[in-house]
Formats: sequence, C-alpha cells, structure tokens
Amino acid sequence: MLFFSKLADVKVSDQAETVAGKLMDIAIKLTPHEDYPAIAGILVKNGFGEKYISSGNIESFNHDGILLNKKISESIVDIPANEKLVLLKASVLDKQIVDLSGIRVVRVNDLQFGIVKGAMSLVALDIGKLGILRRLGFGSLFKFLKPELLEWKDVRLVGDKLQLSVGVEEIVKLHPADIANIIEKLNLNQGSELLQALDKKTAARVLEELEPEIQKILVENLGPERATSIIQKMSIDELVDLIQMLPDRKTGEFISNLSSDSTQKVKKIIEYDENTAGGLMNTEFISAFPENTVEEVVGQIKKVSQMHRGIHFVYITDKSNKFLGVVSMRKLLISGREVTMGGLVDVKSMPTATADQDVSRVASIMTKYNLLSVAVLDKDGKLLGVITVDDIMRHFVPHA
Repeated sequence: MLFFSKLADVKVSDQAETVAGKLMDIAIKLTPHEDYPAIAGILVKNGFGEKYISSGNIESFNHDGILLNKKISESIVDIPANEKLVLLKASVLDKQIVDLSGIRVVRVNDLQFGIVKGAMSLVALDIGKLGILRRLGFGSLFKFLKPELLEWKDVRLVGDKLQLSVGVEEIVKLHPADIANIIEKLNLNQGSELLQALDKKTAARVLEELEPEIQKILVENLGPERATSIIQKMSIDELVDLIQMLPDRKTGEFISNLSSDSTQKVKKIIEYDENTAGGLMNTEFISAFPENTVEEVVGQIKKVSQMHRGIHFVYITDKSNKFLGVVSMRKLLISGREVTMGGLVDVKSMPTATADQDVSRVASIMTKYNLLSVAVLDKDGKLLGVITVDDIMRHFVPHA
C-alpha cells in the first residue's frame, strides 16, 4: 500500500529519466456509487509552476518516484478547468471528519492508495497518530503502532469543506447532545453547514444542547432570516435564553422574524429578570378547564405532544385563567373517558411559584415537595407558565 506522506515531493520522470517536477497533489473524480475512486491524475511543480499529468500517462507509482510512459512534453498540460477534479491534499488531507462510531471529530492525517480493479485508487484515510508520524518522517520508528483507517467508501464529501463518515440521515439518529458535541468541535463554517443540513426539528434540539456562547455565535453567523426557521422550533424558554444572549441591536431583528405567536410568548417572558421564576418559566404546557373530559384532554395531548419534551401534569384553570390545580398523567391514564378534570384535580394545596420569585426559592420549593414541575402564577393567581426540574438544572448547571 502507498501513502501520500511517502509520495509527496517525490520526483516525476519519464523513461529517459528526464524530471518533470515534484508531486504536489493527487486528483480524483467523484463518481456516484464508486467505493474507491481511481486516481485521475497528479499535480507536479517545476520551474514553470504547477502542471497536470493524466493517470493515463503514468506507468507506475512508487515511494521512490513516479514513472511516466510517455515523454514529458507529451504528458504535461495545464490543470484542466472543465473537469470536476478533487485535489486530495487541498480538499481532504488535514480536514476533519465526523466519526459516528466514536461520536467524535477526527482529522485526516494521511491518505492510503492501492490497486483496485487494475487502477491505482484512493482506498482509505489514516486518522491515527501513525499518519502524523509518517508525515514527519518517523513512521519507521513506530511500526508497533497500527494505522487507524477509515475506508473511503464510508466517507462522504459535503461541499469541499466537511467530510462525513456517513450521510446526514445517520447523524440524526444520534442524541441531540451528541450532535451538539460534534458541532462544538468543528469550526464556525463547518458547524453552521452541519446544523443547516439537519431537519429543522432536529437542528432546534441540537441548538438547545450547545454551549450558550457557541449557540450565540452560530445563530449570529446564520443571521435572522436563515436562523428563524430553526429557532422557531426551539422550546420557548430556550428561545428566550438565546435571544437574551444576543446584542441589543440584534434582538429586535430576530424577534421581528418570528411568528406572531412565538413573538407574543417571547415578549411575555423576556419582561422578567432571568433570575426569577418569570424569566425561567416555559409558556408551553397542557392546560384544561374543569369541565373537559379525559377523552378531550387525551386528544389534545396527542395533537401537541411533539412540542413538549415531557408531560407530567395537566394544569387546570377556570375561564379567567385562574389556577385551580393539576391532574397527573397517571390519574389521566387510569381514569374513564367521560370523567371530568374537575373530578380529578388534586384537592390538596399544590405548591406554586410567583413570577417575581427568586429561582433559588423556586428550587427550594421543588426540592422540598419533590416536584417535577411547578406552576408560575401572577399576583391574581392566574397561570403564567411552568418551571420543570430540567429548567432548574439548566439554570444552575448551564454547561453540563
């Protein structure tokens, strides 16, 4: 097997031993369903600059040199402008790959070539330490190390920047937190490209899992118009956190691009201090009136369940939105279809929070009463929103 590290800068000569120059790069053509692309040609550098030699004019590849089967004058041409060539050193070597098997971002340290169907072809990418040592000239001293190879057939070239070990359809199978970890290790352009390649719902969940500062940078880089389709799929509390991180001059731009419903919900929360219950609450929850039946509420949950990470309670209010209590999902599931929420609502005094209450106090209430969520009320006892234990954890441990 041949490695690019051993071929780089070798002499390219013809049968008369006339030197055409030194190997600078190797070109391939990407063809659908081709597992191991054959070498299309090479780039050589001589006193006249960089020139191109087609693979049809090459007799043999060797670590000691490359031999042509024709005279140099008959072989060397300018780099073809009309052929869709991929220059491996420029576009693949030292670039990053998303390795899904280990949920990590790895670097291409070397390229491996071999004979496939009678033609010298690109076979694999070396992502291990041995690839770096080989390029530094120390490979022979570390023969005990095994190369870490990714076969080219398992690699996809997206644009000319980001290489994925499988298609995006496989990435979406990962947990959003794992995709977020991958994006955090990519540069800004690559992270933006991967985020936009995901479906909007997945992208929103991934955005929620990113470190706040990276989240802010990515969204600013996308701009209000391009980012809107993604951020509108975020939960309202996460969306508010994101908007509050943006510079004041850009906040209005992003809010103006949201739907009227999202804008109203964001403005409802953004008026509160972020360290209060009002600033932390989520306005997306399941509510019902006392006269609603179990059948009606279950039907409502089925329609909107995809909008919620988890549903623990149904919040019961009267027609004026005054909070009356909660019905647990357990009660809902074991009750008859015609039973009303008024008959199921807990008669015990349910701990609640007020919008201006400090988050630390809310956390103490939830811990004391072992609550998964708590209702946030205004001074008149009307339901404004809900705080979940996840919201509390994210507040106190934002970088977990």
